[in-house]
Amino acid sequence: MTRPREGTTMMLSGKRALVFAADERLAETVARHLGRLGAQVWVSGLDTEAVEALAEKIHADGGEAHPATVDPSDPHHVREYVSAVAAKGPVDVCFNGFELPAHSSGVGVPYRDLDPALLVEALGEVIGAQFLTAREAARVMVPAGRGSIVTVASTNGSSGRPHTGALGAVAGALEALARSMATEYGPSGVRVNHVRATRLSTGPMYYENALGRPVTVDEVAGAVAWLSSEASGGVTGQVIEVSGGEHGLSEAVAARGPRKERHVELDLP
Repeated sequence: MTRPREGTTMMLSGKRALVFAADERLAETVARHLGRLGAQVWVSGLDTEAVEALAEKIHADGGEAHPATVDPSDPHHVREYVSAVAAKGPVDVCFNGFELPAHSSGVGVPYRDLDPALLVEALGEVIGAQFLTAREAARVMVPAGRGSIVTVASTNGSSGRPHTGALGAVAGALEALARSMATEYGPSGVRVNHVRATRLSTGPMYYENALGRPVTVDEVAGAVAWLSSEASGGVTGQVIEVSGGEHGLSEAVAARGPRKERHVELDLP
């Protein structure tokens, strides 16, 4: 991540953003992007030390951050937290990076052997947390007549890959939730969009794509930052894919053969 040059107008100046699950890698990167672009960022998660360390990084980047310990799946905790932030000023952006580890999502298990309880639990945990934070953000954004809510999940919601456990169902449900919320909240000036990404904090990353290289966490975070800004003011109810062209490949790219599943670790500063 590069710091904007001094004297430049940052596209999120004056914005106040909530970033939930900021103790996870993707949300941490999103928070740092928002801070570097001028937003005041409220970072929260279950790991108190992690979110406090993140706030220090954002301060070191020249931004402003406020850490808090928040369980994104607790309705009362989320409402109290969002209300407390909103009491001191408008909430312009809400992003929740909560996700399940691949090992707890049934990845690699054929559906014929997948425990239905695991699927139901995963859907309830992830969709529930994303719904709660989006709902509470919308509750304070609607009266203000503005705001941007961004959800995120993997490309498994549209890929049709086998043996992805609950990941595909979770991702597809989040896309549908974003579209429905966008239609409901749009007349009040609140936008809701979804980022479909190949690079999340955990799990496999598929990078046999049109670019022929891995998609980075920074690139995913950049898309979230754009959706959080006025530059995307006419965009709502959309699924923005950051996959390097993983779907809809040209014949030339498709001719390279079937995509391989690879896992790549990328270190961030």
